[in-house]
Amino acid sequence: MGSNWLFEWVAPFYDAAIRFLDPEPLAHYLALPADGRLLDLGGGTGRVAWALRGQVGAAVVADAARGMLRVARRRPGLLPVQALAERLPFPNASFDRVVIVDALHHFIDAGAAIREAARVLRPGGRLVIEEPDIGRWPVKGIALLERLLGLRSRFLPGEAIEALARSSDLQTRIERDARSFRLWVIGWKPSEA
Repeated sequence: MGSNWLFEWVAPFYDAAIRFLDPEPLAHYLALPADGRLLDLGGGTGRVAWALRGQVGAAVVADAARGMLRVARRRPGLLPVQALAERLPFPNASFDRVVIVDALHHFIDAGAAIREAARVLRPGGRLVIEEPDIGRWPVKGIALLERLLGLRSRFLPGEAIEALARSSDLQTRIERDARSFRLWVIGWKPSEA
């Protein structure tokens, strides 16, 4: 992640300060296989993987910030791995599902991160990216605040995220929630013939 310094500093109280919204839409879009492998990319403290842990066989949390992963290690059943989203240390087709929640805008290269997510996804697997909808005014304020804090955040419109996923050979669709200012880009990796 491009803004590692902040995440190292806030790691001990991140979960208390930044509320994870209702995981039900995310679980719905992921359609988690009970015995499948989930990669929570840019997963920080593991709060998303932790919320989904009972719905999947194994959950890996990959993040660049050691401080965040120290918190994730306290959550039984999660496997924390320090890695840049743009260069994952996993073999091709390692995961049934990949999720990126509120993290894509922090990655150094969103396109490279999505390509890596698609690479480690098994044929027939699914990638779900949840991001704040930069087309909404409250999110524009958050983006400005992050810039003022010195973060290199780069919020992308849903259509730009979808285009990056399509360029990684994923079939895609976008879902939006006007009440929470969230959007989801859902991508499917075609099954091998």
